[in-house]
Amino acid sequence: MQDKIVTYYGIGGKEHAFRKRVDQIQMGEFTVKDVELDFNDFGYDDINGLLGLDLLMKAGYIINLSKLQMNESN
Repeated sequence: MQDKIVTYYGIGGKEHAFRKRVDQIQMGEFTVKDVELDFNDFGYDDINGLLGLDLLMKAGYIINLSKLQMNESN
């Protein structure tokens, strides 16, 4: 399978990324196998990557915006 180039729009304008299929990702105790992820060099020093809300919801994470914290729901 070849990588796809995807375009998306956000607060910073238009961005492009490579969509790749990876064997698995793990966040704490949560593991997803055979999943497509988007890879991009955002060009920002303080952003290393983004996790989609779809994965965070499947993993059951609780996001506390007032404390800027993310916790597993257990």
